[in-house]
Amino acid sequence: MTPDRAAAEADRGQLTPDFTGVVAIIPALDEEGSIAGVIAGLRAAGVATIIVGDNGSTDATAAVAVAAGARVVPAPRRGYGSACLAALATLPADCRAVLFCDADGADDLARLGDLVGPILAGEADLMIGSRALGHSEAGALTWPQRAGNLVAAALMRVLYGVHVSDLGPFRCIAAPALARLRMADPAFGWTAEMQVKAYRLGLRVREIAVDARARRAGVSKISGRLLPVFKAGWAIISTVWRYRKAPLE
Repeated sequence: MTPDRAAAEADRGQLTPDFTGVVAIIPALDEEGSIAGVIAGLRAAGVATIIVGDNGSTDATAAVAVAAGARVVPAPRRGYGSACLAALATLPADCRAVLFCDADGADDLARLGDLVGPILAGEADLMIGSRALGHSEAGALTWPQRAGNLVAAALMRVLYGVHVSDLGPFRCIAAPALARLRMADPAFGWTAEMQVKAYRLGLRVREIAVDARARRAGVSKISGRLLPVFKAGWAIISTVWRYRKAPLE
């Protein structure tokens, strides 16, 4: 960022953080129509290192991601967490923070600076973009998603004594904090595992409001399909319950 641009943004109260050392992780499965836009948005904001965990796409997702400027890591074992873990295995040594976002274009990249800034400033260990606190486009969140979030958030409050409103995928975590979590879930319990382990370890967890956007292309692998919705919901709830007493470090 040039000094003139920094001064102008500071005057507007919108100073953009220096994203040096921030690595973006994008788990992806058949998202050729939207992933280029996500990568372009991240790069425009100043995130230089973007790793896509390709979860066995049969379309041109990998090729489109590479052309857009991302590094693609294969994750042949199906599962949201599996794709994240494959990408995390290739983190550079100088990584300061890891940003997670989805490949469908539904995450509110306009709040990127507010999500990442507190991590880089040492004010928080885990920042979560809460769609429950923001506004929702039509079709952005289905009723099973809303209901599942409500149940999972309520269970976390009861079991962990924390105030939480969402398990949204748009989040940023400090690299040292992520190492302490020893993430392992290969499926849809991933976001819940990250949160409950962070609560158990006493990490500084904060939420910010982000807008929920409808996916920009393609079709959801879960929404509108009964069995995938049930599996995802069960994975989240069982993860929240399991880690209430499980040994961590």
